[in-house]
Formats: sequence, structure tokens, C-alpha cells
Amino acid sequence: MIKELKFNHFGLAVRDKSKAETFLNNLGYKWKKEVDDMNQNINAGIMFHPLYFDIEIISKIRSNDKTPIDNLIKNNSSALYHICFECTNISKLEIEMKEKNLLFKEIVKKIYSPLFERDISFYYSDSIGIIEILHV
Repeated sequence: MIKELKFNHFGLAVRDKSKAETFLNNLGYKWKKEVDDMNQNINAGIMFHPLYFDIEIISKIRSNDKTPIDNLIKNNSSALYHICFECTNISKLEIEMKEKNLLFKEIVKKIYSPLFERDISFYYSDSIGIIEILHV
């Protein structure tokens, strides 16, 4: 068991935020928080449901901006592309993953997220894909 991780949310990149919002509203989801992240040229928001997991919706602020989700939405209208965990000790987690022989490679160094008001980083795992880490 990987002790250093606590599930937080799934991340969904979308071309049209209003379509995703309408679909999730019809399932009972509501906005918890939404911000424009000018460092990445994205709008990011968390939608929550009292019985289900949170979903982060990521979209471009302006259609011609260069963003981290460009390749994801180039040929698809949306893509569920990351799973997010909270972690209190990333160094300990990296050691634990190595001991378990699990690939856990940093792909985006620690940056500040205005949505979560704390640092985040991204890793790649050949087991489950892209993992966002919320540093707590």
C-alpha cells in the first residue's frame, strides 16, 4: 500500500467548458471554485458532488493561447487525463515508489496553483498515466 498518497480529484481537459458544466450539472455536480491561471493560460475549476469524487475542469482562457492541454483537446472535445493525490512528503513518496519498482517520473516541476492555493507538480506512471501531486 502506498501510504503517502490521499486521493483528491480527477482532471478533465475540455475544449468547451460549458458543455462539460451542463453535463455535470445534470448529474448533480456544482462549482466549488473556479479561477483563471494566467501562468498556464487556462481556466481551472473544481466541481463537486456530495456522493461522488471531485472533478477538475481545465479549459483554455482564449482559443488561440498556448496551454498545457493543447495536445489533449486537439483531436478530442475532452479528455480525462490525470488523477490527483495529496502528498505531505514527496521525497518519501519517491523512495516508496522506487522500492515498489513503480515508475514515478516527474514531468512538470513544482509550480503554484491558484486553484488549490498551494504548489502542485506532475508525474508520469506507466501504471496509471499522469498523476498530479498537491503538496500539503
